[in-house]
Amino acid sequence: MTARNPRSLRRPAMAWVRVASTVLTATLLVSSEPPAAQASPARGPRDRAAVVPWPRLPLVIAHRGASDMAPENTLPAMRLAARTGADMVEFDVQRTLDGHLIVVHDATFARTTDVAHESPGRQDDPVGSFTWAEVRQLDAGSWFAPGFAATRIPSLRQVLPTVRPTHLRLQLELKNPAAYPGVETQVAQRLARSGYTASHRVWVHSFDAAALERFHDAAPSIPVGLISETGSVSATDANWLTTLNATSESTTDARVDAAAHLGLRVLAWPSSGTADTSDRVEQLVDDGVVGIITDDPAQTRQDLTATVGEMARVEPPGAAQQASSTPRAFGPAVRR
Repeated sequence: MTARNPRSLRRPAMAWVRVASTVLTATLLVSSEPPAAQASPARGPRDRAAVVPWPRLPLVIAHRGASDMAPENTLPAMRLAARTGADMVEFDVQRTLDGHLIVVHDATFARTTDVAHESPGRQDDPVGSFTWAEVRQLDAGSWFAPGFAATRIPSLRQVLPTVRPTHLRLQLELKNPAAYPGVETQVAQRLARSGYTASHRVWVHSFDAAALERFHDAAPSIPVGLISETGSVSATDANWLTTLNATSESTTDARVDAAAHLGLRVLAWPSSGTADTSDRVEQLVDDGVVGIITDDPAQTRQDLTATVGEMARVEPPGAAQQASSTPRAFGPAVRR
């Protein structure tokens, strides 16, 4: 673990809100206007969904379940996430040809199933061209390890009761929503019927801002987050978004400050398998992210615990109490 300068770690907890406009402009961290191709349709004003309370430390969010230990987006990966230190489990939702919501990441089944064997010639066909009966025949585990042979792609109906008895909250991604008209309302209805909306145990995110708008209109109490590889978001969208989900490699202290200036928290997700190192986790804590999305929640929890322990030794008296009442309460930041 890299050494930290104790004086730099004693920056007052409220200092993050004093973001100079010159930083925002010069670095283009958050664009004031969306690109024309991404402009959201004109709609009425929206309110941001509340998250109360925000956690004292960054959340450990299992990426597609504990995907370093089990096949991604499967029930075994969800169960392992609960047992290996995750606070939340992230997964992707798409829809079958006959309208069933299923949990799968890719646009096709080629990488994570035996579709080439089960349905010869269809390995490049889109997920939405398969019926639920056809999806249930696919082996979604053998590609990962022989011990997971015959593991199936789960439906959202199956994932929700699997996670419910655990402590986990959900981070549901609307995947390829443009291919599934009306999927936003369908997901919102399923979450409401399952009790997740009322219990405030679910967040929803997507790369598609228009889809998030439609979902937010259908379920305004559920926090929504925009996934962005560049860490940018339009000021208009920021009014109703709760989080900005940026790659961990692109996340910086200044970028988190810029998002906070618009009232957003930042979640960091790994765009490569090398992102989840102990030094990187320490850096993300310094930057002030609200959550770390990781393939290996057990290791990230261990790194996070070690990092917070080191920071606690240099935190001034009363800082924890002060930080608990501020939006950025995840450890002091080090300017770079």
